[in-house]
Amino acid sequence: MKIERPDDEGVTLIELILYMLIAGVILALVSATFINGWMAQASTTDRDAATGQANLVSASLQKSIRNAGALSLTTGTSDTLVARVATGTNGSECRAWKRTASGDLLYKTSSAAIDPNATTGWTTLATGIEGGPIFSASSATRLTYSFTAEVGDTSIPIRGAVTAQAVIPGGGPCW
Repeated sequence: MKIERPDDEGVTLIELILYMLIAGVILALVSATFINGWMAQASTTDRDAATGQANLVSASLQKSIRNAGALSLTTGTSDTLVARVATGTNGSECRAWKRTASGDLLYKTSSAAIDPNATTGWTTLATGIEGGPIFSASSATRLTYSFTAEVGDTSIPIRGAVTAQAVIPGGGPCW
């Protein structure tokens, strides 16, 4: 004869502890997956921002210098570049790029000579631009550039060269 006790219809303490351990393991796995995904997304965002900045600077330099008649690295720092750029059939303007001590790359256009020491009115083209001297010139028409665009923990190295090809009649010097 079997005697039934009314308290046999429940969960024992051992079962409850076992269920809690299983739930804890599953929660830890889900949390780790979520955190890894969040960190990967942050890294991808930094890489995308750095690549975007590097492409913007590179495209600006390539297009402008290719349409320039001559260029000049001012004050021997190789962190400031000035060029006279053809803008149409008979027009031209001065364009300048300058990296600041904080790593900002500034850009300016003007119809007259540009003073690289007066940065008022310059536009910030990119931030986090690092490296040694970023500009070098083997002649008055050949520019080589090398820099690293940094955003967060991501660094994107950029190197390139371009030759000024335009013939610009008249117009004063930009430097």
